[in-house]
Amino acid sequence: MPHREFVPAAEPVDLEDCALMSGPEDEPTVVAGLPPEERRVLATLAVVGRASLSTAELTEVLQSDDVRPLVEDLRRRGLVQREEDDRVSAVERVARETRDGDDALAAGERLLGYVTTLAERGALTPERLAKDAEAILGLSEWAADHQEWARLLELVKTSQASFDIARRVQEWIALLERGREAAHALGDTQAEAWMLQQQARAEAAAGNSEAAERHLREADRLRRSGASSGISSGQRLALWSAGLVVAAAAGLGAGFALGGDGDNAGATLTTVPVTVTLSGTTGTVHETVELPATTVLETTTVLETTTETVTVVG
Repeated sequence: MPHREFVPAAEPVDLEDCALMSGPEDEPTVVAGLPPEERRVLATLAVVGRASLSTAELTEVLQSDDVRPLVEDLRRRGLVQREEDDRVSAVERVARETRDGDDALAAGERLLGYVTTLAERGALTPERLAKDAEAILGLSEWAADHQEWARLLELVKTSQASFDIARRVQEWIALLERGREAAHALGDTQAEAWMLQQQARAEAAAGNSEAAERHLREADRLRRSGASSGISSGQRLALWSAGLVVAAAAGLGAGFALGGDGDNAGATLTTVPVTVTLSGTTGTVHETVELPATTVLETTTVLETTTETVTVVG
């Protein structure tokens, strides 16, 4: 009688789960068959890239009763992963596939509006940014990739001060670079000069005075070119005065970084009067800055404009 070897029966396999599991790199992950609610959760997570969102944030953005059952089903399918503090992120390969679809476009619009509203309300506290800074940067990257320039510029303008207050300098610098990219794409010279001015402040906070001075020179170039585009002398005066305060902070505060987790020992708030003469118009503004306790409290600068005439001989 032939010998027969006993082989245990295999456990049942969920064919739907197999279809949704990660396969070869060139084989797309099937997400079209997911319920609409789960696709929206996945798209929202894909918009922030490798960053994560809390289930509470997902619930608010999607205006859902509770996303936790949806998240749990996506986790079981291997499409999302849970992190600490009840946060969730999309699996990287799934995020890459999902971030350009129609669901992601709608999710990005909702998330841009959500974060902008938080910033306007002053809800982007240092404690919140400790968890959400990477998600906001991921959102700004998505907006830039999809050329959502106006919404991106609004996001950066409203949220960048929160990064400053939270002393998250490197993220602040990265966010401002995206804002400058948006302003440039929109042809908004004044907004681009303002972004450069903020970049100078951020670089000064990071202790990089050379980069701060470079940004101020470029802002100056943009302002001068903008003078022929309808920017009034009063507007230029205000922009210049703020730039000069940044320059003073960069020069006088060498080695005094505002960002990171360091302490601001000896720091003080002071009002710096800045006198500016522009095309024969003189004005003085007062700016409040944070500097070391011992510093120069007043500076007077005369600015001159130069008109170049180019004659073309045909």
